[in-house]
Amino acid sequence: MSQANVQSLAAMREFRVKMMEFTDAANDVLASLQQQSYSFLDWVEHDRPNFWKQYMLRSFDYIAEARVALEQCMMRQVGDHRPTCYEEKLALQAAKRRLEMAQEKVEATTRWANVVRHEIDEHEARRGGMQRFVETDFARSIAVLGRMINAIEMYAELEANAEDVAPPPTAT
Repeated sequence: MSQANVQSLAAMREFRVKMMEFTDAANDVLASLQQQSYSFLDWVEHDRPNFWKQYMLRSFDYIAEARVALEQCMMRQVGDHRPTCYEEKLALQAAKRRLEMAQEKVEATTRWANVVRHEIDEHEARRGGMQRFVETDFARSIAVLGRMINAIEMYAELEANAEDVAPPPTAT
């Protein structure tokens, strides 16, 4: 038979309460991590690609507007002098750079969405392991501690009852 050296039953009860509080806090943190991960994934997979695709479409519009402005400028003639249309040419180049950047961003968001998806899958595996630990192993430890506390309380009651029932020592 093993022996226990219990110094404070109150400390055991308090420790059990703290373990339950930790379990609640850990579950909240794990749920928050999961929610934040999926929120970020949604942003990378849906929000950013849509944004850059819309940006790309607007860039096509800017290119069309810049080309029209350049053509209008090239058609103008003041006497024998044709304007250089320098500003219109710069505007067209800027619109083309804007389109190139948007196309690069669309490709980048697709690449990064794949990377983020992989990393979140890795994270979910680790988070799931922690979740299982908190829900099963930690819960089992709390239950075992509760049974130990009950057993010690029952033992202490038996000891107290035995002392109350014990006959007084006889004097000879």
